[in-house]
Amino acid sequence: MNWIAIICAAAVYWVIGAIWYMALFGKIWAAGIEQHGVKLERSGMGAKMIGNFICNLVAAAIMARLIARTGIVDAGHGLKLGAGVGLGFSGTALTIQYLWESKPFKVWLIDASHHFFGCIALGGILAVWR
Repeated sequence: MNWIAIICAAAVYWVIGAIWYMALFGKIWAAGIEQHGVKLERSGMGAKMIGNFICNLVAAAIMARLIARTGIVDAGHGLKLGAGVGLGFSGTALTIQYLWESKPFKVWLIDASHHFFGCIALGGILAVWR
């Protein structure tokens, strides 16, 4: 496995999350979470961001392994695999959790779309950068 590609793909996923929650949907997401009774705290933000990157790194490593095992070598198929993983695994796992927690739909939509597009990025990058 190409660990440089995996680390870079994980970094792209992490940057997508930063853009998603800081620039694009941060206020809407925070309001929805707080409406649900979750208090967001700024303390410990560094540790949370490091933990987030580690999770992105695990996702990238697994995606690289899937791509290697399926023999995907082009961006189109990598993007499709990423979309399938994003919808089929991330989207469904989040949906199950959100159904039981009764969180607002808009928060689910922000979270699920972040992981959907993050997985698409992983699939596209890792399919072409071996």
